Amino acid sequence: MNERVALLDVDGTLRVKDAWNPGALELIDDLHRAGIHVALCSGRTTGSLTSIVKDIPHVEFLASSSGATVLQRRDGQWHVLQHTPVPRPAVDRALALATEQGIEVWGFTPREWLIERWSPRSRNEIRHINDEARTATLAEFADDFGKILLLPRTQREEAAVRELGRIKGAVVVNSGGDYTDLISESAHETKGGAAILPALNAEWDDVISMGDSENDHGMLQRAGLAVCMAPLTLEALGENRDGAIRLNAATTEQARELLARYI
Repeated sequence: MNERVALLDVDGTLRVKDAWNPGALELIDDLHRAGIHVALCSGRTTGSLTSIVKDIPHVEFLASSSGATVLQRRDGQWHVLQHTPVPRPAVDRALALATEQGIEVWGFTPREWLIERWSPRSRNEIRHINDEARTATLAEFADDFGKILLLPRTQREEAAVRELGRIKGAVVVNSGGDYTDLISESAHETKGGAAILPALNAEWDDVISMGDSENDHGMLQRAGLAVCMAPLTLEALGENRDGAIRLNAATTEQARELLARYI
């Protein structure tokens, strides 16, 4: 029998900023008691995810940077299973675009969150994610970035950032609010599932996934049981595959109630 696994988005799905949603921790406990392995798959930094699950041992896997970096908890330590960098031409163009148009840009390596300079936005972000950024020349780490996060301020800047998705092997997706992620196409396809499932001898039919944003589409479309959290709806995922179950939920508590029927 294959192992069952839950791939759960964080922001908007289980948390809002620095607090767990009502029912979120109970849901993780429900899944664990049912023998289901729990993975948090998020656009957050690695440091943020390891911080918020420090006292939640039921979480065995993390996929940070919208699935670019996958970690497994073994012997109380987090070990990188896989890191998929953004294609270098896309990184170079993103950094150039940010300079040309004055767009704030952050870079996520397997372990660090890097910024060129402090801003009100980056200082505020620390309070929400509990991970300290480090200032650095981003171009010096261009080969290590699993995700480039850009914060366009206008529709024109947003359109320019979206053009980065035309570069071979790169994808531009929204990860909530005005957060715009540049990641590799392969990371987006499963948001970490491609590394987590083989580690557990699991198949996509054995997966429960939950998410609320564009960067969750890959894992939701493949899962045997997918819960689309508002504002995302199952219609956004396109045609349903044979045998898959797809549900809509307005809140984490409602999602927990729906999943109780299946776990």
